[in-house]
Amino acid sequence: MRREFGGVGLALMLFGLAPVSSVQAAPVIRADSFLKATFKQYNVPVTGEFKQFSGDVNFNPKAPEKIQANLDVLARSYDLGDAEYNKELAGPDWFAANQFPKATFKVTSVKPQGDHYQGEGELTLRGKTRKVQFPVKVIQSAGKQIFTGKATIQRLDYGVGQGDWGDTSLVDNAVVVEFRLAVATPGQSK
Repeated sequence: MRREFGGVGLALMLFGLAPVSSVQAAPVIRADSFLKATFKQYNVPVTGEFKQFSGDVNFNPKAPEKIQANLDVLARSYDLGDAEYNKELAGPDWFAANQFPKATFKVTSVKPQGDHYQGEGELTLRGKTRKVQFPVKVIQSAGKQIFTGKATIQRLDYGVGQGDWGDTSLVDNAVVVEFRLAVATPGQSK
């Protein structure tokens, strides 16, 4: 008997995360940041949040092409609000967290595009690396640079959802990763 659960939140994608570059990389302020992944199971959206991630960003709006941004996400920290589902997601059919404990995202370029930037980066999940493109907005607020955006990844490109879970009529292949990353503005303290 197949068990239903809201399971793939993968993106980790982090799957698509934010950029930043200035003079010196600033660490992500975890208390002001989030990383969520939404997938559809039987066409019903299910959202979870990665509770443990870290990274740094170096972003100068006067030279966005020089951005440097990296994010590390603990695979087993994806939380759907149910300990049993979370354990299943950390298992071999999904994130295989024992073998691949973290996902990483590295921003490789950012280009101005209207009122936002178009970012590109490399997401590594379950040992597979793929390019991810994403729009990102940058806001200066209270001594912080805040990067927000969304990226869509295909979970099967990373091997997330093995066995019966590879059936996209059960769990859609597309996963939307939404992020908010806050860092101290260069020259400011947290």
